[in-house]
Amino acid sequence: MPIVYSNTSDGYQASGLDTNWNNVHDAVGQFNPATTSALQGLNGVRYEYVTGRGGTSYYLVRSFFDFNTSGINSTVASATFSVKTYLNNAATPIVVCKSGHDPSTVTDDWFSTWLTGQSITLSGWSSGDVTNYSDTAGTTVASNGSFTDITLNASALSDLVSLSSFKVCVLHANDLADTAPTSGTLRTGFYFADSGGTGSDPHIDYTLSTGYGNDIIGVASANISKVNGVETANIEKVNGVD
Repeated sequence: MPIVYSNTSDGYQASGLDTNWNNVHDAVGQFNPATTSALQGLNGVRYEYVTGRGGTSYYLVRSFFDFNTSGINSTVASATFSVKTYLNNAATPIVVCKSGHDPSTVTDDWFSTWLTGQSITLSGWSSGDVTNYSDTAGTTVASNGSFTDITLNASALSDLVSLSSFKVCVLHANDLADTAPTSGTLRTGFYFADSGGTGSDPHIDYTLSTGYGNDIIGVASANISKVNGVETANIEKVNGVD
């Protein structure tokens, strides 16, 4: 199965601390996105409920990854996004969504601009407003030093082919659903592409479709490379028939 690795422009950005959940969830972003960390123990995905003398406050962190997918030209049958856990403090479950952030600049507030191109406003968005690339119920984060493997859905498989830069936002499932935390500090640290080599890098493992698999006019599909000049790997139907 082919693998494409995240670019070193991957990173994370926080919301900033606030006593109002909506202000945190719909924040522009605190400071610039961090893109040079090889690994992070606190800031991969963070979903935090903070109590103190000032009362209750909230805090979020979202992570962002981009992949060069210009070499994927055939239908993708299945794909898995994998990110390695550095520290798991139960910031689970996590989800993968389509992102509109700009990996070429850290002056852009990725925390909010990941929604770019999804025809929604920053204020009040929830899981039904964005393009989900994985199950919205989320995936449990793996133990320290292991990869969390997240199955990508049909929207992601289509975009892996149609987009030359495949960008994702990884966040807590309750952040996606716009549900405020009620207790505790839940966080997961990730290894990013700056970790060196590829052994710990975030990556996408994908399988290409084998294409149309039936006989045509009595000729076995294994003996057919093209139909009307189209590669069989790119054919799902003939004359509208599966």
